[in-house]
Amino acid sequence: KAGPVAVKIFLVDALNFKRVQPYLRGDRRFASIGNDKKRIIYAWCKKEFKNLSLALAAGVLCPEPKAFAGNVLVEKFIGENFIPAPRLSDIGEFDSEKIFSDILDSMKKLYAAGLVHGDLSEYNILLWNEKPVLIDFSQAVLLSHPNAEEFLQRDVKNICNFFRKCGVEVDDGKILEEIKKSSQ
Repeated sequence: KAGPVAVKIFLVDALNFKRVQPYLRGDRRFASIGNDKKRIIYAWCKKEFKNLSLALAAGVLCPEPKAFAGNVLVEKFIGENFIPAPRLSDIGEFDSEKIFSDILDSMKKLYAAGLVHGDLSEYNILLWNEKPVLIDFSQAVLLSHPNAEEFLQRDVKNICNFFRKCGVEVDDGKILEEIKKSSQ
């Protein structure tokens, strides 16, 4: 039994070319797409599928990508009875120390697999069965991307800022160093 899926449709007309540009330019996987909006949105969809596949293979808790075609991505639904799992930003109480540790583990696995999420925050993490599930991987970049370091620093800053508000003592610099050591 396959179970429910989520269908994500990337709208060509809604594409903010300037927002997408920093994530696609410099990614060797998408070097030849040019400036055609339709080709860019198709590449954006394909990029999320590939990034989810890499993350899943690395052991990161994320939706399992099922298929993509054009501007449509199909992935495993995270939730129950067609009610999506809540975003971390929408939950009042949770074991913040444990969830932070689990997210850090996922960030290390991503980095060791050669990937940086690029848009990680409490808004792109679902809490399901007391585990954080990372979502929205279209912005993720390979470590070879010229902005990978900047995106990783921003991800660390976002996560650390959120968990400091939850009472977890974290040091951005130490967390960044810990993540980078995971690939050695």
